[in-house]
Amino acid sequence: MYEVIEIAFADPRRLLQYKLDDIFGAEFSLKGFDYPWILQSREWNGTDKILDVGAGYSTLPIHIADSYGNEVWAVDDFGIESDDKFWKRKMEPTGHISKYPQVKYVLERLGDIENSSLPLNYFDCIYSASALEHVPPQMAEKVWNHMDKLLKPGGVMLHAVDMKLPTSRGLLSLIKASLIDLFGFLVPKPYLIENLYYTPKRYLSMISGSLHSRLSVRKWNVGILRMVLDPRIVIEPIDWAYNRIVKDGLTEVALLRVASLLIHLRKTS
Repeated sequence: MYEVIEIAFADPRRLLQYKLDDIFGAEFSLKGFDYPWILQSREWNGTDKILDVGAGYSTLPIHIADSYGNEVWAVDDFGIESDDKFWKRKMEPTGHISKYPQVKYVLERLGDIENSSLPLNYFDCIYSASALEHVPPQMAEKVWNHMDKLLKPGGVMLHAVDMKLPTSRGLLSLIKASLIDLFGFLVPKPYLIENLYYTPKRYLSMISGSLHSRLSVRKWNVGILRMVLDPRIVIEPIDWAYNRIVKDGLTEVALLRVASLLIHLRKTS
């Protein structure tokens, strides 16, 4: 079972404070919120064992290992397992991995517990930043279940998940997202899985089932209308969004408005 510490959207007030306080990684962008949010959400005891999910070439696990002395693992296949050119990004992960021996990199994907080399019931903190939204919808429950098996009782999960605003795709998309939120219990499960990332409520419902814990969406106010209408939500700035598109060679992709869904859970049993 899990206790909810926080479910929220990244907000400009905290982002500004992170920047003013010069917290590591603080920038006026989504990852620039996610990194300091992760760092500020717990006490970093140097004896704790940490797992970064989908780290890629991120500097955060390196910073945690160097600054706090934690045993830090990072699980990511860097596009090798799937021969995915997008995740390889014309870079060679072996050079990066050899450069930072203070982080234990595991070249695999989560979701296959039986064939994973990661130790079960081992980690005190499992976190991710702009990573879990890339998990194929049909694998999401298995990934969350795998993380549950890796985390010790008393441990915490800290996940910042990029969520595309339905208004990026037009009015019909917003109507569809609202209907999924209101009448999801009437919709066949295959359709819900296919549209897993359409709304925060849908995604949190999947997590609830995977972890066998009820996450109160109403209490934490992350409904689709607030996501669309509330100006106190950090949206990826246009220059950062286009930089991603150019860097990753996505020249045919339209600019999408993206927010960060913050999920902070403590495992109670």
